[in-house]
Amino acid sequence: MDPAPPSVAPTAGAIAIITLLLLSAAALVSIPANLSQWYLAIIAVATLVAAAVLIAGVRARRRATADTPESAVKPPQASPLEQDGDASWQQRVLAFAVDLRGTLSTAELHEAIAKKLPPMLGVDQLWIESNIGGRRKVIAAPIAADSPPVHPMMEAPGEWATFPLRSADTIVGVIGVPVTHRPLSPAAKRALASLAPLLGDSLQTAHTIGQLRELSTIDSVTGCATRADGLERLRAELKRAHRASQQVAVLMLDLDYFKSINDRYGHQCGDSVLAAIGHTIMQTLRVSDLRCRWGGEEFLVALPESGLDQAKRVAVTLARRIAGTVTEYDSARIQLTTSVGITIALPGEEDLDAVLSRADAALYRAKADGRNCIRVVLANPDDGSMTLAPPAPLPFRDRRNPDQPDRRQHRSPGRRVTDLAHAGRRGPTDVSGADEARVRATPV
Repeated sequence: MDPAPPSVAPTAGAIAIITLLLLSAAALVSIPANLSQWYLAIIAVATLVAAAVLIAGVRARRRATADTPESAVKPPQASPLEQDGDASWQQRVLAFAVDLRGTLSTAELHEAIAKKLPPMLGVDQLWIESNIGGRRKVIAAPIAADSPPVHPMMEAPGEWATFPLRSADTIVGVIGVPVTHRPLSPAAKRALASLAPLLGDSLQTAHTIGQLRELSTIDSVTGCATRADGLERLRAELKRAHRASQQVAVLMLDLDYFKSINDRYGHQCGDSVLAAIGHTIMQTLRVSDLRCRWGGEEFLVALPESGLDQAKRVAVTLARRIAGTVTEYDSARIQLTTSVGITIALPGEEDLDAVLSRADAALYRAKADGRNCIRVVLANPDDGSMTLAPPAPLPFRDRRNPDQPDRRQHRSPGRRVTDLAHAGRRGPTDVSGADEARVRATPV
């Protein structure tokens, strides 16, 4: 039961004291004279006690009123839907639906729902949860500071009014509004019932558009960016480096003798190898680094705010981890090496074609020098010509002695099973035979 207003308590207390005094005076007439003094003393004490209790109650009530927030004293304001009446709530709902339809980005859609829907309904707390494509997302959560760290509609106490979000006869989420202390108005109920299907369709459409955008920018085999998206991002990185007067390191990687994998094991095995190496590249680089599949077995990597020394360290790390990446296919364990070309985009250099041409020239030199190595081509800041940097050390030592003949060219009882494929080759000048020799494939 709500407490009485502060102005009611003094009036009731005064009436009680006056009534007590009148009854005492009436009773005093019929009391003998020898007892009247004692009676008057008792009446005086009772009056003082009643007055003290009255004063204490008034002070306590004033303190409670002062401590009560202004929002608790004032009656709750009506939502915009209730203020406008039944004539214009449809217009507000229609305007909000138009805003939803015009938003194609998932992030923008979530922001629009979280900002515009609660004020329109006149509620402080709103829980919207979606589950599309196996991805659970909370769009708007309770904003109360003392809200429990649990799911409010399933584990926290209180009553909620829920409205399902549907898209093509499929429930993709739910809207929850707390109604424990204040029920929803009829206008708010009609608005939520009308908006729930629109919200469900908008969330499903935004999710589909996001998937299409992801498919257009992410290579499905390696998980890296596509060539078109990589070019766009590298161009943006060069512009940003120009404004910040920073360098950008550009690395171009080519998997050594990858063609022999497709020829021996098939393209499905080649895709498995590319997927494993793409995962290795993604796990090795920073989040801010650019990595994209340049084409076939080539990868392009850009390191923002990085010079030549850091680019060499990253190249060595990538080469080592790629060489240590094992792909098991049928009865084979496949490992291969990589050739790396490095160039540095100087501060203020925005010629994307020139930067890529130097990186490609460095990669070509690495492949011409026997593969499984790192080469660097830098731009001459004076005349713009290319300068070949000293060869970088091999990422890992080759344990074979180049002066000794290759024993796989000769038949012997100790030949491995994987060496049988090289029997009958024309010699070391056969490119296809050399390609296959560089692929480490041994039975499990």
